[in-house]
Amino acid sequence: MKYHNLTIKTGALACVLLLSACGSGSTSPSGADSGQSSGTPSIPNEGTPTTPGTGTPSNPGTVIPEQPTTPVPPVEDAVIVVDGKTYSSISQAESAIQNNSLVQFGSGIFTQGMTIRADNVKLVGSDGTHFKGAQVQNKGTFVIAGDSVSMENIECSGVSVPNENGACIRQEGKDLHLSGVYFHDSEQGILTAKDTGSLIIEYSTFENLGKGGLAHAVYSANERLEIRYSKFYKSKDNGHEIKSRAKETLIEYSEIASLDSNDSRLVDISNGGKLTIRNSMLEQGPNTANYQVIGFGMEGVDQGVPQSVELTNNIILMERAKGNVLLGLPSGSGSFQISITGNDIIGTPFNDKAEHNIEQNNNIYDSRSDYGLGAFPALPSIGL
Repeated sequence: MKYHNLTIKTGALACVLLLSACGSGSTSPSGADSGQSSGTPSIPNEGTPTTPGTGTPSNPGTVIPEQPTTPVPPVEDAVIVVDGKTYSSISQAESAIQNNSLVQFGSGIFTQGMTIRADNVKLVGSDGTHFKGAQVQNKGTFVIAGDSVSMENIECSGVSVPNENGACIRQEGKDLHLSGVYFHDSEQGILTAKDTGSLIIEYSTFENLGKGGLAHAVYSANERLEIRYSKFYKSKDNGHEIKSRAKETLIEYSEIASLDSNDSRLVDISNGGKLTIRNSMLEQGPNTANYQVIGFGMEGVDQGVPQSVELTNNIILMERAKGNVLLGLPSGSGSFQISITGNDIIGTPFNDKAEHNIEQNNNIYDSRSDYGLGAFPALPSIGL
């Protein structure tokens, strides 16, 4: 068995992610919201990596850092604390938020959404903070119109609006930072407006999101999208796990997997730009609706920015029953800068091997067993 700069061995592959729920308190793995607030995704880790970060492609000595958290005092269940003052009403708390406010949510289910208009606001949840079925303005649970807002440790599910793109977050202000959020079982996870600066997602999980092929787990129109240390599972109803119109999209140290869902592309960079995916695990499942694992510039290329794709040191499983293409490109893409190197690629035959020198610059495995990986739906661990 050959590997490129990897320390994943057969024994380490015992640490996998399984489709079935393990342990108590997990939400329903069927795609339906169970109604219980667990704060944990329904596809848990099975086993424990021998060392945090073991199996990270190309960088086995790197320990994925622990999620940094905002040090805040605990708050009571089912309340909102704004700058030290306690509210039992979402609307009263919303009115109290000003620039630079710290907003804390107690444990419990909240069924009313919020609009955040102020800048530099921090939204911090407790263990068990769950916004369920909440929406404002027929847009989503949180409409974030302020600039430089951050959110951490909040669960959101059950979002639905009349135009079928209800999101846990609608970003309308510039520069949003998410850490430790769990968004699931809604029409959309995040939907951003144009001219909204950056969106950074870290230490988060998105699953069972999508609607009618037009809503997705993440739908970014930012200038720059950064994703790291995060998991995206089972987008549904022909939705993408990540759809980005950003000029620059960076995905690193993350897992993106169809598993048994009827999703579309794992990553869709609709208008091209600069795409970098590195040190990550991608799995396109047997029921996915689109044969392209990654689409780039398939809805018209932004001629105002350089066009480049870099896929480096990833583990890529292609398991669509009717075959796969790793990278879909529009006609006239000959001038694009394409680099696909150092990846472990596992799966059914695809037709872009020669075009991008995939056979020369990567390791190709015909099957899971050839790679030393267990049967579907086991996924290799990258230490998350």
